[in-house]
Amino acid sequence: MNEHLDDNLREAHEAFKQDHEALRTALLASLPDQPSQAGSKRLSFALHRFVVRIIDNHRTARVAAAAIIIVGVLLAVGHLGGLPDGSGVAWGEVVSHISEVDHVHMYYFKSRGRNFFRHFEGWHAHGTTVQHVYNGDTVYDDGKKWQRFNEAGVLVQRNESAWPDGRTFVEKFSIALLSDKGSQANEQVPTRVGDDFLIYTFAPDPSESKWTDNMSITVGRISLLPIQMKIPHGNGNYDLLIFDYDAPEKPASFFEPPAITPANGQGELLLDGPEVMIDITGAPDLKAALVRLHGKSVDESGEVSFSLSTTFITDDGFHSYTNEIGNFRLDEAKMCGTGGTGGTGNTGGLENWPDGQYRNVRFSPWLKPTETEDRYIVEMRCRILGKPG
Repeated sequence: MNEHLDDNLREAHEAFKQDHEALRTALLASLPDQPSQAGSKRLSFALHRFVVRIIDNHRTARVAAAAIIIVGVLLAVGHLGGLPDGSGVAWGEVVSHISEVDHVHMYYFKSRGRNFFRHFEGWHAHGTTVQHVYNGDTVYDDGKKWQRFNEAGVLVQRNESAWPDGRTFVEKFSIALLSDKGSQANEQVPTRVGDDFLIYTFAPDPSESKWTDNMSITVGRISLLPIQMKIPHGNGNYDLLIFDYDAPEKPASFFEPPAITPANGQGELLLDGPEVMIDITGAPDLKAALVRLHGKSVDESGEVSFSLSTTFITDDGFHSYTNEIGNFRLDEAKMCGTGGTGGTGNTGGLENWPDGQYRNVRFSPWLKPTETEDRYIVEMRCRILGKPG
Protein backbone atom coordinates (compact mmCIF):
# COMPACT_ATOMS: atom_id res chain seq x y z
CA MET A 1 0.00 0.00 0.00
CA ASN A 2 2.85 2.40 0.90
CA GLU A 3 4.52 1.67 -2.44
CA HIS A 4 1.27 2.51 -4.25
CA LEU A 5 0.96 5.79 -2.33
CA ASP A 6 4.58 6.59 -3.05
CA ASP A 7 3.96 6.05 -6.77
CA ASN A 8 0.96 8.37 -6.66
CA LEU A 9 2.94 11.10 -4.91
CA ARG A 10 5.80 10.75 -7.37
CA GLU A 11 3.34 11.01 -10.28
CA ALA A 12 1.72 14.05 -8.68
CA HIS A 13 5.11 15.70 -8.23
CA GLU A 14 5.96 15.18 -11.90
CA ALA A 15 2.58 16.57 -12.93
CA PHE A 16 3.14 19.58 -10.68
CA LYS A 17 6.51 20.31 -12.28
CA GLN A 18 4.93 20.12 -15.71
CA ASP A 19 1.93 22.31 -14.81
CA HIS A 20 3.63 24.73 -12.43
CA GLU A 21 3.85 27.67 -14.81
CA ALA A 22 0.28 27.21 -16.12
CA LEU A 23 -1.11 27.00 -12.58
CA ARG A 24 0.90 30.01 -11.48
CA THR A 25 -0.39 32.04 -14.44
CA ALA A 26 -4.00 31.01 -13.75
CA LEU A 27 -3.70 31.98 -10.08
CA LEU A 28 -2.26 35.40 -10.84
CA ALA A 29 -4.97 36.01 -13.44
CA SER A 30 -7.61 35.29 -10.79
CA LEU A 31 -6.36 38.05 -8.48
CA PRO A 32 -7.60 41.66 -8.66
CA ASP A 33 -5.10 44.16 -10.06
CA GLN A 34 -5.24 46.19 -6.85
CA PRO A 35 -6.08 43.96 -3.86
CA SER A 36 -5.82 46.82 -1.42
CA GLN A 37 -8.61 48.67 -3.20
CA ALA A 38 -10.74 45.64 -4.03
CA GLY A 39 -10.88 44.53 -0.44
CA SER A 40 -10.46 41.14 1.16
CA LYS A 41 -13.88 39.86 0.12
CA ARG A 42 -13.30 40.37 -3.59
CA LEU A 43 -9.86 38.80 -3.34
CA SER A 44 -11.30 35.89 -1.37
CA PHE A 45 -13.96 35.32 -4.06
CA ALA A 46 -11.30 35.42 -6.78
CA LEU A 47 -9.20 32.83 -4.99
CA HIS A 48 -12.16 30.51 -4.48
CA ARG A 49 -13.16 30.78 -8.13
CA PHE A 50 -9.58 29.86 -9.03
CA VAL A 51 -9.86 26.76 -6.83
CA VAL A 52 -13.05 25.72 -8.64
CA ARG A 53 -11.38 26.04 -12.03
CA ILE A 54 -8.41 23.98 -10.83
CA ILE A 55 -10.72 21.22 -9.58
CA ASP A 56 -12.66 21.21 -12.85
CA ASN A 57 -9.56 21.07 -15.04
CA HIS A 58 -7.48 18.46 -13.17
CA ARG A 59 -9.33 15.17 -12.90
CA THR A 60 -6.62 12.48 -12.73
CA ALA A 61 -3.12 12.62 -11.28
CA ARG A 62 -3.17 16.38 -11.76
CA VAL A 63 -5.66 16.71 -8.92
CA ALA A 64 -2.91 15.88 -6.47
CA ALA A 65 -0.59 18.39 -8.10
CA ALA A 66 -3.29 21.02 -8.10
CA ALA A 67 -3.83 20.34 -4.41
CA ILE A 68 -0.42 21.87 -3.68
CA ILE A 69 -1.64 25.14 -5.18
CA ILE A 70 -5.04 24.81 -3.53
CA VAL A 71 -3.51 24.47 -0.06
CA GLY A 72 -1.70 27.75 -0.59
CA VAL A 73 -4.86 29.41 -1.86
CA LEU A 74 -6.87 28.25 1.14
CA LEU A 75 -4.17 29.52 3.49
CA ALA A 76 -4.38 32.88 1.75
CA VAL A 77 -8.14 32.90 2.12
CA GLY A 78 -7.80 32.11 5.80
CA HIS A 79 -5.40 35.01 6.17
CA LEU A 80 -7.95 37.29 4.50
CA GLY A 81 -10.63 36.37 7.01
CA GLY A 82 -12.17 33.18 5.65
CA LEU A 83 -14.89 32.47 3.12
CA PRO A 84 -16.95 35.54 2.16
CA ASP A 85 -20.45 35.49 3.63
CA GLY A 86 -22.12 35.25 0.22
CA SER A 87 -25.08 37.44 1.19
CA GLY A 88 -24.31 39.93 -1.56
CA VAL A 89 -23.87 37.47 -4.42
CA ALA A 90 -26.49 38.47 -7.00
CA TRP A 91 -28.31 35.83 -9.05
CA GLY A 92 -26.70 37.27 -12.18
CA GLU A 93 -23.36 35.96 -10.93
CA VAL A 94 -24.89 32.48 -10.67
CA VAL A 95 -26.30 32.81 -14.19
CA SER A 96 -22.82 33.53 -15.56
CA HIS A 97 -21.57 30.28 -14.01
CA ILE A 98 -24.54 28.30 -15.34
CA SER A 99 -23.85 29.49 -18.88
CA GLU A 100 -20.35 27.99 -18.67
CA VAL A 101 -21.56 24.49 -17.72
CA ASP A 102 -21.14 22.01 -20.57
CA HIS A 103 -22.37 18.90 -18.77
CA VAL A 104 -24.87 18.22 -15.96
CA HIS A 105 -26.76 15.16 -14.74
CA MET A 106 -30.17 15.70 -13.11
CA TYR A 107 -33.08 14.00 -11.33
CA TYR A 108 -36.66 15.27 -11.29
CA PHE A 109 -39.47 14.29 -8.91
CA LYS A 110 -43.07 15.50 -8.73
CA SER A 111 -44.50 15.04 -5.23
CA ARG A 112 -48.27 15.03 -4.82
CA GLY A 113 -49.53 13.97 -1.42
CA ARG A 114 -47.62 10.81 -0.50
CA ASN A 115 -46.82 9.87 -4.08
CA PHE A 116 -44.00 10.65 -6.50
CA PHE A 117 -44.82 10.50 -10.20
CA ARG A 118 -43.75 11.75 -13.63
CA HIS A 119 -40.14 11.51 -12.53
CA PHE A 120 -37.21 11.45 -14.95
CA GLU A 121 -33.44 11.23 -15.10
CA GLY A 122 -31.78 13.72 -17.42
CA TRP A 123 -28.47 14.71 -18.96
CA HIS A 124 -27.50 18.03 -20.53
CA ALA A 125 -24.35 18.57 -22.59
CA HIS A 126 -23.31 21.11 -25.20
CA GLY A 127 -26.82 22.48 -25.69
CA THR A 128 -28.66 19.15 -25.94
CA THR A 129 -30.81 17.48 -23.29
CA VAL A 130 -31.85 13.84 -22.96
CA GLN A 131 -34.53 12.69 -20.48
CA HIS A 132 -35.37 9.11 -19.54
CA VAL A 133 -39.02 9.41 -18.55
CA TYR A 134 -40.87 7.33 -15.94
CA ASN A 135 -42.88 5.33 -18.51
CA GLY A 136 -39.86 4.27 -20.56
CA ASP A 137 -40.04 7.07 -23.14
CA THR A 138 -36.95 9.12 -24.03
CA VAL A 139 -37.01 12.85 -24.78
CA TYR A 140 -34.41 14.70 -26.89
CA ASP A 141 -34.15 18.50 -27.09
CA ASP A 142 -31.37 20.05 -29.19
CA GLY A 143 -32.50 23.67 -28.77
CA LYS A 144 -34.44 23.51 -32.07
CA LYS A 145 -36.80 20.54 -31.74
CA TRP A 146 -38.21 18.65 -28.75
CA GLN A 147 -38.86 15.00 -29.66
CA ARG A 148 -40.24 12.10 -27.63
CA PHE A 149 -39.79 8.43 -28.54
CA ASN A 150 -41.41 5.41 -26.90
CA GLU A 151 -39.51 2.30 -25.75
CA ALA A 152 -39.72 0.85 -29.27
CA GLY A 153 -37.99 3.95 -30.67
CA VAL A 154 -41.15 5.24 -32.38
CA LEU A 155 -41.70 9.00 -32.50
CA VAL A 156 -44.76 9.90 -30.39
CA GLN A 157 -44.39 13.65 -29.95
CA ARG A 158 -42.55 16.49 -31.68
CA ASN A 159 -42.63 20.21 -30.82
CA GLU A 160 -40.51 23.31 -30.90
CA SER A 161 -37.62 23.25 -28.43
CA ALA A 162 -38.61 23.81 -24.81
CA TRP A 163 -35.67 26.19 -24.39
CA PRO A 164 -34.83 28.14 -27.54
CA ASP A 165 -32.80 31.35 -27.81
CA GLY A 166 -29.96 30.04 -25.66
CA ARG A 167 -32.15 29.53 -22.60
CA THR A 168 -30.23 27.64 -19.89
CA PHE A 169 -31.27 24.31 -18.40
CA VAL A 170 -32.12 26.07 -15.13
CA GLU A 171 -34.52 28.46 -16.89
CA LYS A 172 -36.14 25.58 -18.73
CA PHE A 173 -36.77 23.43 -15.68
CA SER A 174 -37.98 26.39 -13.63
CA ILE A 175 -41.14 26.11 -15.80
CA ALA A 176 -40.09 29.46 -17.31
CA LEU A 177 -40.53 31.22 -13.95
CA LEU A 178 -37.10 32.79 -14.44
CA SER A 179 -37.13 33.37 -18.18
CA ASP A 180 -39.22 36.55 -18.25
CA LYS A 181 -37.81 38.29 -15.19
CA GLY A 182 -34.58 39.50 -16.86
CA SER A 183 -32.49 41.98 -14.94
CA GLN A 184 -34.88 41.98 -12.00
CA ALA A 185 -34.05 38.34 -11.28
CA ASN A 186 -30.34 38.93 -11.88
CA GLU A 187 -30.29 41.44 -9.02
CA GLN A 188 -31.83 38.98 -6.54
CA VAL A 189 -29.58 38.16 -3.55
CA PRO A 190 -29.79 35.05 -1.34
CA THR A 191 -32.58 34.84 1.18
CA ARG A 192 -30.54 32.38 3.22
CA VAL A 193 -26.79 31.80 3.55
CA GLY A 194 -25.44 28.50 4.91
CA ASP A 195 -21.94 27.23 5.59
CA ASP A 196 -21.62 25.85 2.08
CA PHE A 197 -24.78 26.93 0.24
CA LEU A 198 -26.86 29.94 -0.78
CA ILE A 199 -30.65 29.87 -1.29
CA TYR A 200 -32.38 32.20 -3.74
CA THR A 201 -36.15 32.67 -3.68
CA PHE A 202 -38.27 33.83 -6.62
CA ALA A 203 -41.95 34.77 -6.46
CA PRO A 204 -44.23 33.58 -9.28
CA ASP A 205 -45.98 35.95 -11.61
CA PRO A 206 -49.46 36.99 -10.38
CA SER A 207 -51.05 34.89 -13.14
CA GLU A 208 -49.31 31.78 -11.78
CA SER A 209 -49.68 32.46 -8.06
CA LYS A 210 -52.90 30.43 -7.77
CA TRP A 211 -51.05 27.15 -8.32
CA THR A 212 -47.37 27.98 -7.72
CA ASP A 213 -45.72 29.32 -4.56
CA ASN A 214 -42.26 30.87 -4.22
CA MET A 215 -39.59 28.86 -6.02
CA SER A 216 -36.27 28.28 -4.24
CA ILE A 217 -32.91 27.42 -5.81
CA THR A 218 -30.05 26.14 -3.65
CA VAL A 219 -26.60 27.05 -4.97
CA GLY A 220 -23.12 25.91 -3.95
CA ARG A 221 -21.40 28.70 -2.07
CA ILE A 222 -18.05 28.19 -3.79
CA SER A 223 -19.07 26.80 -7.20
CA LEU A 224 -22.08 29.15 -7.55
CA LEU A 225 -23.87 26.37 -9.43
CA PRO A 226 -27.45 25.19 -8.71
CA ILE A 227 -27.67 22.05 -6.58
CA GLN A 228 -31.42 21.85 -6.06
CA MET A 229 -34.54 23.57 -7.38
CA LYS A 230 -37.85 23.30 -5.51
CA ILE A 231 -41.16 24.57 -6.88
CA PRO A 232 -44.00 24.34 -4.31
CA HIS A 233 -47.58 23.96 -5.53
CA GLY A 234 -49.52 24.36 -2.28
CA ASN A 235 -50.86 21.80 0.22
CA GLY A 236 -47.38 20.37 0.69
CA ASN A 237 -47.02 19.47 -3.00
CA TYR A 238 -43.88 20.36 -4.92
CA ASP A 239 -41.60 19.64 -7.89
CA LEU A 240 -37.97 18.87 -7.02
CA LEU A 241 -34.99 18.94 -9.37
CA ILE A 242 -31.52 17.83 -8.24
CA PHE A 243 -28.37 18.69 -10.23
CA ASP A 244 -25.26 16.49 -10.30
CA TYR A 245 -22.03 17.75 -11.91
CA ASP A 246 -19.80 14.78 -11.03
CA ALA A 247 -21.42 12.05 -13.15
CA PRO A 248 -19.28 10.79 -16.07
CA GLU A 249 -20.05 12.64 -19.29
CA LYS A 250 -22.02 10.65 -21.85
CA PRO A 251 -20.59 10.13 -25.37
CA ALA A 252 -21.89 12.32 -28.19
CA SER A 253 -23.91 9.43 -29.65
CA PHE A 254 -25.99 9.30 -26.45
CA PHE A 255 -27.51 12.69 -27.32
CA GLU A 256 -28.49 11.72 -30.87
CA PRO A 257 -32.19 10.75 -31.26
CA PRO A 258 -33.03 7.50 -33.05
CA ALA A 259 -33.89 7.50 -36.72
CA ILE A 260 -37.57 8.26 -37.27
CA THR A 261 -39.42 5.09 -38.27
CA PRO A 262 -41.88 5.00 -41.20
CA ALA A 263 -45.46 6.02 -40.42
CA ASN A 264 -48.26 3.44 -40.24
CA GLY A 265 -50.10 5.51 -42.83
CA GLN A 266 -50.27 8.95 -44.41
CA GLY A 267 -52.66 11.00 -46.48
CA GLU A 268 -53.07 14.38 -48.15
CA LEU A 269 -55.59 16.72 -46.53
CA LEU A 270 -57.36 19.76 -47.94
CA LEU A 271 -58.00 22.45 -45.34
CA ASP A 272 -61.74 22.48 -44.54
CA GLY A 273 -62.17 19.76 -47.14
CA PRO A 274 -63.83 16.33 -46.86
CA GLU A 275 -62.78 13.57 -44.50
CA VAL A 276 -59.94 11.40 -45.85
CA MET A 277 -59.50 7.66 -45.20
CA ILE A 278 -55.89 6.64 -44.51
CA ASP A 279 -55.00 2.94 -44.72
CA ILE A 280 -53.10 1.71 -41.65
CA THR A 281 -50.41 -0.98 -41.85
CA GLY A 282 -48.15 -2.50 -39.22
CA ALA A 283 -50.53 -1.74 -36.34
CA PRO A 284 -52.42 -4.92 -35.32
CA ASP A 285 -56.23 -4.58 -35.10
CA LEU A 286 -56.23 -1.17 -36.79
CA LYS A 287 -57.42 -0.99 -40.39
CA ALA A 288 -57.80 2.71 -41.21
CA ALA A 289 -58.06 6.26 -39.90
CA LEU A 290 -60.64 8.86 -40.94
CA VAL A 291 -59.01 12.31 -40.78
CA ARG A 292 -60.19 15.85 -41.46
CA LEU A 293 -58.24 19.14 -41.18
CA HIS A 294 -60.16 22.32 -40.36
CA GLY A 295 -60.33 25.41 -38.15
CA LYS A 296 -57.23 27.32 -39.24
CA SER A 297 -56.38 30.19 -36.86
CA VAL A 298 -53.61 32.74 -36.46
CA ASP A 299 -52.62 34.13 -33.06
CA GLU A 300 -51.23 37.58 -32.24
CA SER A 301 -47.66 36.46 -32.95
CA GLY A 302 -48.62 35.18 -36.41
CA GLU A 303 -48.41 31.51 -35.37
CA VAL A 304 -50.74 29.32 -37.46
CA SER A 305 -52.59 26.37 -35.96
CA PHE A 306 -55.35 23.94 -37.00
CA SER A 307 -57.84 21.43 -35.68
CA LEU A 308 -57.62 17.77 -36.64
CA SER A 309 -60.48 15.28 -36.32
CA THR A 310 -59.42 11.61 -36.19
CA THR A 311 -61.48 8.41 -36.01
CA PHE A 312 -59.98 4.91 -36.19
CA ILE A 313 -61.54 1.79 -37.71
CA THR A 314 -60.55 -1.62 -36.33
CA ASP A 315 -60.12 -4.81 -38.37
CA ASP A 316 -63.60 -5.81 -37.16
CA GLY A 317 -65.08 -2.57 -38.51
CA PHE A 318 -65.61 -0.88 -35.13
CA HIS A 319 -65.26 2.92 -35.13
CA SER A 320 -63.43 4.67 -32.33
CA TYR A 321 -64.53 7.85 -30.64
CA THR A 322 -63.52 10.88 -32.76
CA ASN A 323 -60.59 12.70 -31.19
CA GLU A 324 -60.62 16.45 -31.82
CA ILE A 325 -57.08 17.87 -31.66
CA GLY A 326 -56.87 21.64 -31.30
CA ASN A 327 -53.94 24.04 -31.55
CA PHE A 328 -52.20 21.68 -33.98
CA ARG A 329 -49.18 23.33 -35.65
CA LEU A 330 -47.16 22.52 -38.72
CA ASP A 331 -44.17 20.22 -38.22
CA GLU A 332 -45.55 19.09 -34.87
CA ALA A 333 -46.46 15.58 -33.79
CA LYS A 334 -49.06 15.25 -31.04
CA MET A 335 -49.30 12.39 -28.53
CA CYS A 336 -52.98 11.38 -28.49
CA GLY A 337 -55.34 8.59 -27.53
CA THR A 338 -58.93 7.47 -27.90
CA GLY A 339 -61.33 4.62 -27.09
CA GLY A 340 -64.70 3.27 -28.16
CA THR A 341 -67.72 5.18 -29.41
CA GLY A 342 -69.56 4.61 -26.15
CA GLY A 343 -72.85 5.82 -24.84
CA THR A 344 -73.98 8.60 -22.55
CA GLY A 345 -71.36 9.42 -19.93
CA ASN A 346 -68.88 6.88 -21.26
CA THR A 347 -67.88 8.28 -24.64
CA GLY A 348 -64.33 7.32 -25.54
CA GLY A 349 -64.09 4.62 -22.86
CA LEU A 350 -61.24 2.17 -23.47
CA GLU A 351 -63.57 -0.80 -22.85
CA ASN A 352 -66.56 0.81 -24.51
CA TRP A 353 -66.39 -1.06 -27.83
CA PRO A 354 -69.23 -3.14 -29.32
CA ASP A 355 -67.49 -6.40 -28.37
CA GLY A 356 -66.62 -5.18 -24.85
CA GLN A 357 -62.89 -5.60 -25.43
CA TYR A 358 -60.30 -3.19 -23.99
CA ARG A 359 -58.64 -1.06 -26.70
CA ASN A 360 -56.43 1.91 -25.91
CA VAL A 361 -55.71 3.51 -29.29
CA ARG A 362 -52.54 5.58 -29.03
CA PHE A 363 -51.58 7.69 -32.03
CA SER A 364 -49.26 10.51 -33.08
CA PRO A 365 -50.27 12.58 -36.13
CA TRP A 366 -47.51 14.68 -37.71
CA LEU A 367 -48.67 17.57 -39.93
CA LYS A 368 -46.42 18.66 -42.82
CA PRO A 369 -46.85 21.36 -45.49
CA THR A 370 -46.90 20.85 -49.27
CA GLU A 371 -46.10 23.21 -52.12
CA THR A 372 -49.82 23.75 -52.70
CA GLU A 373 -51.68 26.27 -50.57
CA ASP A 374 -54.16 24.77 -48.08
CA ARG A 375 -52.96 21.22 -48.79
CA TYR A 376 -51.07 19.29 -46.15
CA ILE A 377 -49.66 15.83 -45.48
CA VAL A 378 -50.46 14.05 -42.23
CA GLU A 379 -48.37 11.07 -41.12
CA MET A 380 -50.03 8.71 -38.66
CA ARG A 381 -48.10 6.55 -36.20
CA CYS A 382 -50.44 4.43 -34.13
CA ARG A 383 -50.90 1.26 -32.09
CA ILE A 384 -53.33 -0.36 -29.68
CA LEU A 385 -52.21 -0.88 -26.11
CA GLY A 386 -53.57 -3.82 -24.13
CA LYS A 387 -55.10 -3.61 -20.70
CA PRO A 388 -52.48 -2.97 -17.97
CA GLY A 389 -51.65 -5.93 -15.77
